[in-house]
Amino acid sequence: MKTEYHNVESCNKCAGKNTVHTVAFEICLHEAETVCNDCGFQDYWAYGFFASGSVMVSNCRKYAVN
Repeated sequence: MKTEYHNVESCNKCAGKNTVHTVAFEICLHEAETVCNDCGFQDYWAYGFFASGSVMVSNCRKYAVN
């Protein structure tokens, strides 16, 4: 079964391009604050998922890992 993760560079509201502000980084990105350049939506991304995904349908680009 593959797990689908949220692409941090893609807005979870409109799928537009995010500006990413790193909060935690060690070898790879762990946590970030994001702001969409298209719609202005602000979100928090951690360990592959947007916080807003728990209260709305996720419209961001996704990627899968085995």
